[in-house]
Amino acid sequence: MKKQFSKLSKTEQEQVELAYHRMKPGDFDEQMSRAKTHTPASFRLPARLVKKLQKVAKSSGETEYQGMVRKWIEERLKQEISAAG
Repeated sequence: MKKQFSKLSKTEQEQVELAYHRMKPGDFDEQMSRAKTHTPASFRLPARLVKKLQKVAKSSGETEYQGMVRKWIEERLKQEISAAG
């Protein structure tokens, strides 16, 4: 599994950026066509809940709580689908 860009060191991030800038447009288009797509979805959470989520994410080694919440939603959805099927 590839490391997330934000988890790379500053030097590694610079190397990745340089590689993208050196790509031919066709190669870049091909790579982007293979990228995962996400539908933007947002919902409001109370500030106290966000603070709690941030604490849990930090203690779990996550850099951002949103990724952790996304994993939780995916896990729960799999459970629900299994139970229904």
